[in-house]
Amino acid sequence: MAAGNSVMDEIREQHKKMKDKSLKEKFQYFWEYYRVATLVTILAIVFIGNLVYTVVTAKDSAFYAVFVNGYTDMDTEEYMAGFDEYAQIDTKNYSTTLETNFTLNQDSADTYSVANLQKFAAQVAAQEVDVMIADPDTFQRYTDEGFLGGLNEFLSEETLSKYADRLIYANIPDDDTEEDVPVGIEISDCALLQETQAYAGYDKVYFGIVVNTEHAENAEKFLEYIFQEH
Repeated sequence: MAAGNSVMDEIREQHKKMKDKSLKEKFQYFWEYYRVATLVTILAIVFIGNLVYTVVTAKDSAFYAVFVNGYTDMDTEEYMAGFDEYAQIDTKNYSTTLETNFTLNQDSADTYSVANLQKFAAQVAAQEVDVMIADPDTFQRYTDEGFLGGLNEFLSEETLSKYADRLIYANIPDDDTEEDVPVGIEISDCALLQETQAYAGYDKVYFGIVVNTEHAENAEKFLEYIFQEH
């Protein structure tokens, strides 16, 4: 800007310079002096647009289950679409999720393992996870740490009776009782695991409900659903 000139004077001066320039020359001038500001503006608009879209279209969770220390390449979206129909989920407003291939290893201190442990703890604290399916050692560890609740608090007597010979009992910490209660169900032969071989190599696999779930009814329906062939 020339000394003593106002911003408006400078704009008028630049406008005069460009008045008789060709379109190509005008573009070159614009690109040289304004490309950074333009790109920043475009990126900001795209970011804000994506953020607004995500917020507006986000659905509340009606159910979330996780396979811990299993592995499968199953199509979880297709499987949960079937569950949505089975459980009569309002899919316009709610979503259901089955997360597979999630590793939890408390015996390892590497970055990946620590990050997963922290992620899972945060998800449980935020009441995002409803059902945990895991190998016996992992299941027992998380039961001892108070992550899993008594199934008698979440499932109907009819359902508990149906799976009576599969129930896993434990003494839940901080539940004001020294009695063992059912905390898991052995499901290694259920259709879901047989079809996906998610826990190939394990003789037993346990199903449990996270202690602070808000979707016990859908957890019970999911238990029924995984035993059905598809």
